[in-house]
Amino acid sequence: MKQEHAGALLVVISAVCYGFMAIFVKFAYAGQANLATVLSGRFVLASLFLWLLVIVRRQAAGISAGEMGSFFLLSLVGYGFSSTLFFSSLLYIPASLASMILFIHPVMVSVYELVVYRYPLTLKKTSALALSTAGLVLVLGNLGSGVNVRGVLLALGASLAYTVYLLYGKKIVGRHSPLVVTAYVLSFAAVGFTGYGLASGGINTVLPAATWLWIISVAVISTCLGILFLFAGLKMLEAGRASIISTFEVVVTVCFSALLLGESMTVFQAAGGAMILAGIIILRIEPGREQAPG
Repeated sequence: MKQEHAGALLVVISAVCYGFMAIFVKFAYAGQANLATVLSGRFVLASLFLWLLVIVRRQAAGISAGEMGSFFLLSLVGYGFSSTLFFSSLLYIPASLASMILFIHPVMVSVYELVVYRYPLTLKKTSALALSTAGLVLVLGNLGSGVNVRGVLLALGASLAYTVYLLYGKKIVGRHSPLVVTAYVLSFAAVGFTGYGLASGGINTVLPAATWLWIISVAVISTCLGILFLFAGLKMLEAGRASIISTFEVVVTVCFSALLLGESMTVFQAAGGAMILAGIIILRIEPGREQAPG
């Protein structure tokens, strides 16, 4: 197998891991887990796993006080706000809809770059933004027909927070490996969510074994393995192509939420989702796109 083909396969596996996250969370909620327990469990288990890997690989993990502050802010925005809002949206709307809304963050990044950095508005970007915007209108077009507005707003907030995470993370990764940065970011999230959950009494550890299995799946499969397969793929594949392949994540969520959760969507929502994906793929064909850690 050629190196780039192997890299593409690894990125596909990563996308599958990420694509199941919303589904695992839905199953955890159905098994009596609450938001605080799922978030705390995810980040505690995932951070322990990644630090073990950092030690095994003997990677340099020392950081300065300034970097610690930067990583804390990255954790607050990327995993504090984004994860809380996204996991909260899953309490109100289908996993497929939440994932499609979350995945408009590349469009938000491009709009930010156009406004702030005055990047040229090429025909390719114009087409991509028009496609994605029209797709979002179709996806959200039946808000008055039973779609929970609160869930939609939470998912949009998660996408916006993840956009800030990508833009900020791109600037501060610096000399450290993505694995080390992600380990720190997840650790800060673990401390924050667990501390808040314990203080508020929101964490419930008395859960059925099957529910803990879903929480462990969120941490190990949809966080750690998703990250590790992506990093491994990026060593063999150009980042732009990897980002295009990673859009497969939404396809996984939509298909398997229908198969495993019995979720469905209208023809207009399906068409809108396809248009959003098409717009994102067109945007990601643009050279020079980098991935933030995790």
